[in-house]
Amino acid sequence: MTPDEIVLQLKRKGTFDQLRKHLLSEFQNQHEGQTFLENVNNFMEEKTSKDPSLLEKERSTFHSLMMNELEKTGMFQSVHKQVLETLLQQNYYQVQVDEQLKLVLDSTGATTSSASKNDD
Repeated sequence: MTPDEIVLQLKRKGTFDQLRKHLLSEFQNQHEGQTFLENVNNFMEEKTSKDPSLLEKERSTFHSLMMNELEKTGMFQSVHKQVLETLLQQNYYQVQVDEQLKLVLDSTGATTSSASKNDD
């Protein structure tokens, strides 16, 4: 089985969605997530206070403008770095991926040793 085929199987099983939901939940409940939400709220309040006409824009236009402005601040990159350095380093995610990978390989008759060759 090729790596692309394995990834497709994991997607079909919902493995990535499950891990993404778990990660989001963890992030939202931890200090970093709370701080990020506060920063975004403060940013939005500041922007709309400076330019109240933003609130009169069509929803999709407002969303696009604010996303562009948020991108410029570097907030997303900062959070991305934090998540990579903290949450994703937890053993939980590696164990889950390893277990699901083993299940996919076992169900297709492939061996886990062939998957571990890709790690070398």
